[in-house]
Amino acid sequence: MNKHLKISVALLSSVFVLAACGQNNSAQTTQAAQETTQANNKQSKLNPATNNQSQEKTEDNQQNKEKSTDNQQNKKKSNQQNNTKSNQQNSNSLPKDGEAVYKLEKNGVTTSIKYYFKDDIVYQQDAVFAFNPKEMGKTEEEVQQIVKKRHSIYNGVKGFESNIARKNGIYYHTLKIDYNNIDWKELHKRDPETHPSENPPALKYSDAVKSRLEEGYVKQ
Repeated sequence: MNKHLKISVALLSSVFVLAACGQNNSAQTTQAAQETTQANNKQSKLNPATNNQSQEKTEDNQQNKEKSTDNQQNKKKSNQQNNTKSNQQNSNSLPKDGEAVYKLEKNGVTTSIKYYFKDDIVYQQDAVFAFNPKEMGKTEEEVQQIVKKRHSIYNGVKGFESNIARKNGIYYHTLKIDYNNIDWKELHKRDPETHPSENPPALKYSDAVKSRLEEGYVKQ
């Protein structure tokens, strides 16, 4: 009995010793961490140059972003100015008399326009509009309605020759315009939104070309 008691006392003593050591180690660890933090704070206070460098770096990044934005805006403005100059040069270099064809392919519709002009005034225009239902994402019935509506606006109006046809699944609307004989009042009556004026000025070839190029047409 005494032997077992002595062993139990010895074990308890060992446990208390280990616990005490653990507490001492924990205290030492906490104290070391506090000392490290204090040292870092002192080091930070002793080295203000590091903080200043960080702040300067942030300011430099902000300035670089502002410069990049300014450069992009200047580049965009320069491109717009160049496009304007290019259009002016193209207008100045255009012939005053002759014929010219411009074409556009967009969203399943192919448009081809031929201008006849003299002294920069368009006196005749031939246009062909080709509608592809599949590429337009529409049914044939929907495309038929579009073509018939266009045809109804110009058919029978003086100065216009309008025809519609279907070939190989493509719907065509051909339109010939004699600008010297157009009944503008009747055209305005049929479609005032597209033709708001009953007596518009003569169409200049140079103005027509500028509009077509802005819309994405390509000279053939």
